[in-house]
Amino acid sequence: MTDKKFDAVVIGSGLGGLTAGALLAHAGYSVCLLERNFSLGGAASVYKVGDLSIEASLHQTSDARNPRDVKHDILSQLGILNEIEWQPTGPLYKVRGGPIGEAFELPCGFEAAYEALAARFPDKRAAIKRFLGEVEQIHDAMWTLKQARAEGSLAKFTRGLWEVAPAAAGWQNSLDEIFTRDFAGAEGLKCALGANLAYYGDDPRNLWWIFYALAQGGYIASGGAYIKGGSRQLSLKLAKVITKSGGVVRMGRLVTKIETDADGNAVAIRHVARRAGDNEERVEARVVMANCAPSVAAAMMDAPARAKMEEAFGARRLSTSLFSANFGLSAKPSTVGLKDFSTIVMPDGMQRFDQYGDGASAMADVPKGELPLHTIANFTAVDSGLWDEPPILLSVLGLDRLDNWKGVSKETALERRERWLDAIQASLERDYPGFSKLVTSRMLLNAFSMSSYLNTPEGAVYGFAALPAEEPILSGFPRTPATPIQGLYLASAFGGEHGFNGAMLSGAEAARMAERRLSAGAEG
Repeated sequence: MTDKKFDAVVIGSGLGGLTAGALLAHAGYSVCLLERNFSLGGAASVYKVGDLSIEASLHQTSDARNPRDVKHDILSQLGILNEIEWQPTGPLYKVRGGPIGEAFELPCGFEAAYEALAARFPDKRAAIKRFLGEVEQIHDAMWTLKQARAEGSLAKFTRGLWEVAPAAAGWQNSLDEIFTRDFAGAEGLKCALGANLAYYGDDPRNLWWIFYALAQGGYIASGGAYIKGGSRQLSLKLAKVITKSGGVVRMGRLVTKIETDADGNAVAIRHVARRAGDNEERVEARVVMANCAPSVAAAMMDAPARAKMEEAFGARRLSTSLFSANFGLSAKPSTVGLKDFSTIVMPDGMQRFDQYGDGASAMADVPKGELPLHTIANFTAVDSGLWDEPPILLSVLGLDRLDNWKGVSKETALERRERWLDAIQASLERDYPGFSKLVTSRMLLNAFSMSSYLNTPEGAVYGFAALPAEEPILSGFPRTPATPIQGLYLASAFGGEHGFNGAMLSGAEAARMAERRLSAGAEG
């Protein structure tokens, strides 16, 4: 066994871990990142099944070129913002079915979004304007406060506090409560504004209004984008920052232990080769960045530290999981009329927006009747850089739960997956005649797949559920990368919010906290 020393050890190469590691390495600290898989990025990666390249998670992200996008400052600071090709995806989405009926497109830009919504729902023009104004103000206020902290600007901080008034008023509300306040029974309008709820959660009654305003506000303000070459390009760029700064990135290494000292500080980790036997190594670290679920980190600790982690995080509700049906096609979907990048299809039986998550349990059985709510991701609607030649990827995504697959034999699970692929393909054939003739391969990933690949409890793809805040705004933002173990930080969606933006923000905040500890130690 060999012993090594680093300022920071990062467990996992998801976006949160890569962001934290890159920022610390860029700041001059020695960083060692360890990844249990043999590819970087976690959910932010592209992998192959046979000849088909599959995008693991990136459907859309807000365009980082907008100076107020949450990724902009992080990537600019690291010098890689302009090394990534951001492909605009056009309207944020097209949604049809359910309460909205005929297809509706939500465009980018607050003014354009207002015009489209007001034209479709003219009797709610005033309410729409007020609502979008509130979303924009919350989005801008949080940006102003972030800039104020970064620059130490009292003027910006004061302005941010003034702008944040709408957030303070609705700080403890759910999205459903705000929708009801502003739009009462206008269910079609609610669906038009929240069709992509699955990007964040599964139930508007339990989704924090502030999180929706920040996330959806970012999409509307910046527009949607896909990274040319897939999400792996972002992961590779972040990893390169670490190695170019003198850090170490090692794959196929499984962390088995997080050591704490007599005072309860995280001081070292142990890791082994995942394939080639033990080959255990010990690495001393001044800080440990956990790009994993708190329960996964806790399982690597001795009983006293494990108990502290369980007390802090054990009762928190986990986010939803997802399924992803992936089809390899012999030609682009546009040849059968599917031209939009993102199409959200609501079941005709859905009558209210608060029924959004009713289909999350559908895969507990074989398909029956119409499909649950789902999103069609057509990556060739932009210059993706991945599917110029067959096989061409088309993905259909929706809500799922690990409970749907627990206790099911391998044979039954395989049969059920095929039945669902049949049903999804038949639905696509009805809407886009000729689709089935294009299909050359197909594969269904479910909540069990998410749990296995991402090593996340219950297949929770977004970390903890974004539940409404329990304390008023003066108590501060309710989610933090800090843990009860000194020197251990959550650099993942579990330490902040969801999706690419949330994971990267969590990683950046974790790095900020770690750097404060590291610099204090150096001064001491």
